Order: sequence, then structure tokens, then C-alpha cells
Amino acid sequence: MAIEFIVRQLANQPDTVLVRYNCACGCKPGVRYRKGSQDAAHEHCCCGNVHFVGPRAHERMEAYLAGRRTNGDDAGIVYTLHDQPVAAPWGGSVAVTYALPDKPKAH
Repeated sequence: MAIEFIVRQLANQPDTVLVRYNCACGCKPGVRYRKGSQDAAHEHCCCGNVHFVGPRAHERMEAYLAGRRTNGDDAGIVYTLHDQPVAAPWGGSVAVTYALPDKPKAH
């Protein structure tokens, strides 16, 4: 399943975008990214989908999921990672990495 991201520039913060999607579970997970930020932010949906937005998104995702496994939060769950940059309203693109669990949680 591919995720179709929606990118919205925030009216009161022209250097910030909201990168979100409409999840199959009914949620609308979103992450704010500020132009020039050197780190990636994330959102973890109730069903288990996760997405990171910003520089080093893939690296941050791997570290986040490894931490969850270490803590026992995702015992027995295997995630498939996808990289899908999105167009930034100021030009260029913003890195997005998302992970889909093999066993989505019930909403």
C-alpha cells in the first residue's frame, strides 16, 4: 500500500509545511517541517503506520523503530520502509520516509 501525502504550507508560517495523509484507519497523521530544519519529525498513527519528514528521515526512522523494538513496543511486528520525497512549496523537495507494519493494529 502506498501512502499519498498531502503537503500544505501553513498560512501563518510560510517557511513551514504540514505533511499528512488520510490513513485507512480514519486518522489524519501529520508532521510539521520547517524549511532549513536539520532534523526529521515524526507521527505514529494508532494503526502502526509511521512517517518521518525532514533531513535524515530514513536514518531517524530506522533508529526510532530500533528503539521501539528494544523497549518491546513492537514485538513481532515487521515494518516495510518506503522513501517518498514530496515537493516543497518553496522549491525542491522534502524527504519523507514511512513505515508500514505487517500487522496493523485495530483502531
